Amino acid sequence: MHGIVHKTLKEYVVERADEASWNAIVDRAGLEPSLYLPVSHYDDEEFEVILETLSAVAVQERPQIERSFGRMLAPAFLSTFNAHVRADWALSDLLESLESITNAVDAAADETSVPDLSTKREGEDVLVTYRSPRWYPDVAHGVLEGVVAEFDTDAAVVVVEDRDDAEGVCTFRVRLE
Repeated sequence: MHGIVHKTLKEYVVERADEASWNAIVDRAGLEPSLYLPVSHYDDEEFEVILETLSAVAVQERPQIERSFGRMLAPAFLSTFNAHVRADWALSDLLESLESITNAVDAAADETSVPDLSTKREGEDVLVTYRSPRWYPDVAHGVLEGVVAEFDTDAAVVVVEDRDDAEGVCTFRVRLE
């Protein structure tokens, strides 16, 4: 998994609690403390075990944690991959370009694969379909909400179709207002 995800997860926990809480989660998860570099690759299982441990000790349910984390991850993604985003784009331009952006990032990544995103314009809305063997649709939902927030719009993100199966497919509708 891309290092920006691990780095932002640590920032998410530290911002909401403190460094000692992060260290306790890492210890309880049975992991070695690590300095997460945004452009490095880290094991998917490490991310999963941290989320699992966090949800076991938190007052929120895991889907809410993942969605909240996704909202924080969005600005980190936009900053890390800003070379793929034009400064003059509106939200709809970015959403419609997600497929080409993720394809470019995936092609450039040595060890990391990114989720497969496809988009389709439907009137004023944009449908975003997330496909991944890593099943994190709540994180994806939060990322889309975070992207909307970064563009300071009133767009809404709703789940259209959510299939937790071997395909790992979830479709969101971004209602542009």
